[in-house]
Amino acid sequence: MVADFNVAKSPKDIAFYASLLAAAFPICQMMTIMYWSRLSDRIGRRPVLMIGLLGYLVSFLMFGICRSFYWALFARCINGLLAGNVAVIKSVFAEISDDTNRPRMMALLPLMWNLGSVGGAAIGGIFADPTHQYPRIFGHMEIFRVFPYLLPCLIGCSITVFGLVMGIFKMEETL
Repeated sequence: MVADFNVAKSPKDIAFYASLLAAAFPICQMMTIMYWSRLSDRIGRRPVLMIGLLGYLVSFLMFGICRSFYWALFARCINGLLAGNVAVIKSVFAEISDDTNRPRMMALLPLMWNLGSVGGAAIGGIFADPTHQYPRIFGHMEIFRVFPYLLPCLIGCSITVFGLVMGIFKMEETL
């Protein structure tokens, strides 16, 4: 992706720019996580989680249609700024669990994070640039020729939409 943006002057520079993209999310998340935690104490866990999921959805779409390094960096920053869900989810888990199931519930958080990290990377690698990787299936779809990284982002968006729907219809406020 970074190579396609033509921002790197040499192949060695690609790693530098890729690391900037990778670091943008956690840096921005660090800057706002306490804000989201405090806000969830005031307005509730559920609305903050829904805002975070909407932020993921928008930033995934932005990332999928980016055509420059700086647009991709902006999308990653938006993703991180709106990603205060980790701390809020821990609060929800603590509030809906008791001594009999709390350790198991808390163990699910890093398990799901790691599953998402590995699965997301796999989805990105498998479905990036589908018009070239799978020309028989996607070769005629102009949208994926113009936006070669949109398909994996749309897959991520579908998972996020599922979480939003579940949150809207099934999640009860825990505060």
